[in-house]
Amino acid sequence: MVELTKNGDQQSVSSIHQKLFELGKRLLAEVNINRLLQLAMDAAIEISNAERGLIILFDDKGNTSFQTARSLNQGDIEHPQFEISRTIIDRVRTGKLPIYLPNALDDPEFKLTESVDRLRILSVICTPLQSNDDVFGVVYLDHRKLRGAFKPETYAFVREFANFISLSAFKELERKRLHRKVNALEKELRAKYQFESIVGQHPKMLDVLELVSQVAASDATVLIQGESGTGKELIARALHHNSLRDEQSFTTVNCAALPEQLLESELFGHVRGAFTGAIKDRSGWFERADGGTIFLDEINDMNQTSQIRLLRVLQTGEYSPVGSSLVKKCDVRIIAASNRNLLDLVHDEKFREDLYYRLNVIDIWLPPLRERRSDIPLLIQNFIQKYGTEYGKPNLNLTAETESLLLAYNYPGNVRELENMIQRAVILSKDGNIELQHLPEFIVRGAEPKSSNKTFTPFKLAKQNAVESFERQYIIDCLQITKGYVRRAAKMAGIHVKNFHEKMKKYHINPIKFRDTSE
Repeated sequence: MVELTKNGDQQSVSSIHQKLFELGKRLLAEVNINRLLQLAMDAAIEISNAERGLIILFDDKGNTSFQTARSLNQGDIEHPQFEISRTIIDRVRTGKLPIYLPNALDDPEFKLTESVDRLRILSVICTPLQSNDDVFGVVYLDHRKLRGAFKPETYAFVREFANFISLSAFKELERKRLHRKVNALEKELRAKYQFESIVGQHPKMLDVLELVSQVAASDATVLIQGESGTGKELIARALHHNSLRDEQSFTTVNCAALPEQLLESELFGHVRGAFTGAIKDRSGWFERADGGTIFLDEINDMNQTSQIRLLRVLQTGEYSPVGSSLVKKCDVRIIAASNRNLLDLVHDEKFREDLYYRLNVIDIWLPPLRERRSDIPLLIQNFIQKYGTEYGKPNLNLTAETESLLLAYNYPGNVRELENMIQRAVILSKDGNIELQHLPEFIVRGAEPKSSNKTFTPFKLAKQNAVESFERQYIIDCLQITKGYVRRAAKMAGIHVKNFHEKMKKYHINPIKFRDTSE
């Protein structure tokens, strides 16, 4: 730092230090890298009195990742007339040393450069942004009208300024890189485990996908529980496709769709004469699924006799066709699903306890859509794209009123109900828009005033209420999963911890009540 002795200069130093201090508080609170660079650029111009300024951040290959400029547009930066700055910037990036030119026209290295002479650039400061020994960006300032615009003390302050913002800029750059890496890993995970059809980024759904990836390769019996329409068969298929049986058959049996007297025959087969209409021997699903996976959907509706037979298969791998004493062996992985809590049915003596514990080796619970509302916009867009392509209606737009109504609805039928709504809306849509009249009447009617005597909530307020309801539930979900640890919850949500605290305060959420007192 250059020593200054004049009172005015000392006051100027104090003023600049105060500005740096205020800037530091704002930078530490800023989580958007573009706004961070804009704040830093404005401060650099103000401190140095430069005519033009540019901050550039580089990626791992040295290419521009982010940039913010003042008194320069994109054309200025990319135009050959600006090549002097690019020359200096590249030299600072590769040489890792700052460049300070009080008067470029007097500098022996640059005065003969064509662009310096043409543009009459008089003063230049370019200093690196560094993390350890790596240069990940530069701050560039110049002046074309004032000779000696940058005094030695200005240069010293700009270097101090660059060091000051390096930490914040590098932190946000790394956060962006980490975010891209997480997205890439999620994409890779979905591709590797064939999760493309399972749409959702809510923490509860990501936990389900992680559990599926952990247990898929085993032959363990899996019980998937969740309300109707939550996607239990999709999870079952994901388990099969990522197992060692993926080249064998995946057989689905809906236990609720078959009459009691036919279910046993369908599952285990029968011999000729076993019952009226059994005119020949017939193999069952377990025999046909041998070597593969059998998915027993809605197993909560299985009758007691079939439960006993299934228990035998789980215990010994053996079964007998209906009407036969012949014992057959099968090698089948069993995945069962229930839309009711099986343990409650056990307590009510409607489901065998021993069978429940045989099925419940790995237990996967699928959350209802109302508990992962942040996934609703993703699902809507996914279904619009799917059915828009299917019905030859690409690039459909969802009106704001329609979107607001879809986001506010509770979906007792879960994802299946939402998908059916979007399919219907796409079929009925015209002129490239999905509007209120394309939704089921009962939903639209539910949003209208009951009578002329009641006040209907304006759209803007209704949307705000829906957003706040979603935010509050999302914050609670994150805290429940992280057992009340705010930093972990904020990291999971991708929200700065300060903003997370503000949202907890706004919705009067106490993280302590989510703590596990047994730990």
